[in-house]
Amino acid sequence: GGKPSDPWGPFEVLMKLRQHFELQNVIHWIKSIAIQKEDVGRYPGITGNVSVGHYKPINSPRYVNDCHEYIFHLTKTGNVPLDRLAVGVEYQDKSNVARWNGAKEDVRCRGNTWFVPYRTIQSRDKQRPHPATFPVKIPEMCVRLHGLDRTRRVADPFLGIGSSAVACVQLGVDFVGFESDVDYWSQACVTVDEALAARTKETT
Repeated sequence: GGKPSDPWGPFEVLMKLRQHFELQNVIHWIKSIAIQKEDVGRYPGITGNVSVGHYKPINSPRYVNDCHEYIFHLTKTGNVPLDRLAVGVEYQDKSNVARWNGAKEDVRCRGNTWFVPYRTIQSRDKQRPHPATFPVKIPEMCVRLHGLDRTRRVADPFLGIGSSAVACVQLGVDFVGFESDVDYWSQACVTVDEALAARTKETT
């Protein structure tokens, strides 16, 4: 992720990787969103303006609040098949299920905007000590998108506090992670142990 005062950061990293990978998809992780009722139209259940999610407020006359991050989907060839419906969403208008020839059921490709808010926490120091954390659902969706049937092992070279490892525990996928910070590594081990215990309890 970048920051408003240095928005080029993610793209500079991306350009470094261009000589080794193809940019197959650009996904926008939406952390917070505000939707005006007048823009929604006559969808049932939406009776007023909606504002959901969490973001870090920016007190600046130059920048707007930063409510999203990029997820750059890099592959070696650029033509890796995906299980798009594994992270799909149902049709809002059910008439579209029959209208689109390719729709065999009430689910469609989610697209490249993923609204995944942070969980509400009481203490950032204890529950989210790493400065660049992301919800477990983000790596979970990435793994599902690539297909659980052919994902043999997931590697995370920047483990942090273990969100990607927890996602793999929950999905039953082998995982290997690397972390140079001892404190983050310790926190990740605790988090993974808790996830393993929870999964063992579910399967027994």
